[in-house]
Amino acid sequence: MKLKPLLLAFCGILLSGITHAREIINLNRDWQFFREAIMNRTLQDIDLPHTWNSDISKTGNSFFYGTGNYLKEIRVPAQWDGKKVFIRFYGVSNTATLFINGKYVGEHKGGYTGFTFNITPFLNFGMSNSILVVANNTRRTDVMPINGDITVYGGIYRDVELIVTDSNHISLSDYGSDGVYLIQKEVSQDEASVEAVIEMEGTPGGNLNVQLQLFENNSPILSQTEQVKISQNGKGSLSIPFTVTQPRLWDGTNDPFLYNVTVSVVEKEIIMDQITVPLGLRYFSIDRDKGFMLNGKPYPLNGVTLHQDRSGVGNALTRLQQQEDIDLINEIGANAVRMINTPHDQYTYELCDISGLIVWSDFPFISNEYRGGKGYINSENFRKNGERQLLEMIRQLYNHPSIVFWGLFSKLSTNGDNPLEYIKYLNDLAHKESPDRLTTASSNEDGDINMITDAIGWPQYFGWNSGNIEDFILWANQFKDGWKELKPAVSEYGAGGNILHQRNQLAQPQNSSSIHPENWQTHFHEQYYEMLKTYPFLWGTFINSMFDYACSDNSTEGSPHISDMGLVSFDRHTKKDAFYFYKANWNDIDPFIHITEKRNIFRNTVNQSIKVYTNLDRAELIVNNFSYGIKEQKDGIIIWDNIKLLEGRNRIDVVSGLYNDFVELQVYDNLLAQ
Repeated sequence: MKLKPLLLAFCGILLSGITHAREIINLNRDWQFFREAIMNRTLQDIDLPHTWNSDISKTGNSFFYGTGNYLKEIRVPAQWDGKKVFIRFYGVSNTATLFINGKYVGEHKGGYTGFTFNITPFLNFGMSNSILVVANNTRRTDVMPINGDITVYGGIYRDVELIVTDSNHISLSDYGSDGVYLIQKEVSQDEASVEAVIEMEGTPGGNLNVQLQLFENNSPILSQTEQVKISQNGKGSLSIPFTVTQPRLWDGTNDPFLYNVTVSVVEKEIIMDQITVPLGLRYFSIDRDKGFMLNGKPYPLNGVTLHQDRSGVGNALTRLQQQEDIDLINEIGANAVRMINTPHDQYTYELCDISGLIVWSDFPFISNEYRGGKGYINSENFRKNGERQLLEMIRQLYNHPSIVFWGLFSKLSTNGDNPLEYIKYLNDLAHKESPDRLTTASSNEDGDINMITDAIGWPQYFGWNSGNIEDFILWANQFKDGWKELKPAVSEYGAGGNILHQRNQLAQPQNSSSIHPENWQTHFHEQYYEMLKTYPFLWGTFINSMFDYACSDNSTEGSPHISDMGLVSFDRHTKKDAFYFYKANWNDIDPFIHITEKRNIFRNTVNQSIKVYTNLDRAELIVNNFSYGIKEQKDGIIIWDNIKLLEGRNRIDVVSGLYNDFVELQVYDNLLAQ
């Protein structure tokens, strides 16, 4: 076995100048990997992010639960002796144990939040050093989540960084956070009051000068310097309040404006440590009649859920792939995202910040309604792990203005070990940690469990999991005059749609069947959209899901291993018809025309309806070079009924000014109906 060295000596050059600010070195490249506890002679060369279950979508693939080992060798410059060296992992599933030079450093339990270890005492400066990370994706009863419709892929599936600081530095030991928290105390159109809380580490008994600068469009508009005393345990904390008059507000997708705040540790005019975090000033609330309010105005949340995986890579998404996902969400015109089931990668939240997407960030306290809702175990180890994961989520994500909601649970049951008191504890903890945000949850039962968080949502799948689509009206009407103490939302809704399953007739399938016709998914969303418009008190509605996702390693619903409820396919190559329906209604910036059911190219009757989704005012239908006239759209839809096609091949064009779409259909009259 020979480990590949990573040469870090170049960083010593950067440390020789007048600035002693921290250095951050990405460690994603040149790792070696082997499964289980016994090392084979042959190691797999890999780069991060990585999971050992990347091909879950392939039929017959063997999903592996167990241990994966990651090895890396680095050469640590001698110039770093006297510095502090930390290693930060942004996500290891589901537990991680770290060894440096064969010595145990620590363990982290929880696959969806980051963690940082001080590895200074374990390093040999000026020499090669070995890193071993033992990851394990086996479900445990003392680590959230213990259940739920979520695939625990395993691996170091997010970035890894080495961080080098002076001995006096902004804390890296506060639950994996950056150590800086911008608390928005009071925000209005006229003035914003903010408190910056900064955690420090340094020489016991010493005094440190900490400078805060506020930047608007890269220009400093405020600068304050305060002094903090480091206690005998090597830690210190200070608060720097500041005020912004006539602030430019972060206004969702209308104007996602960001200030930047830079915090520096300064000694004799030398910057010893420095970080920059975003600041998006905004205020929000939920009105029982008007729904969600952003900066004092109604702002209906048209949202989607986002699962953090895709075909071929599992949950080990690169930054380019995360960017592609948010670009597609922006294209459809959604203004809100539910990071469903678990916290997502930091970079995804950064993209939401700059896009103006309102975020509901879920905490992994989840279960599955089909497995009895068991997601809580009344044990001290389980409760402590949940508390720690909640603190990690909130502190690590605190400065993302896109995050408005902390989702505290999903689809839990009160049967068995009752989670109510624990949920209350978590709700109080979230308010204490993040007083400027709201708590919410996704509930699938009635009763007191819905009365704890600031707001509540319910998954609604009438017309898919059970009942008929119009049954949703009966559910929503209950809130018109009753249950005024609740602030309701639809936390998820949707239906499966497999692009390979095309049918000439419209019929509701069984969600548990292996056939999920795409035209039913489209019909489902048209009907739900029409119903949802009539209930403005719903503070948010979230389509499940933006993309197909891996629902479990043994699912056979619609597609093996894959939930096909997405508006876009698992590999992101195909936008389903329902995608264009929402784009027609939510995106009024990018003109387009889309003919529906283009994948259903074989028709069994010459009499056809041609349906189009568009955000243009009107369009003309041309069939085999003959015009069937111009029609205006309503709710993004234009339909031409009773269009008689020819036996055999037909060319259909739809045109509106510079925009058009076409399809070729083959008609065989009296073909066996599908």
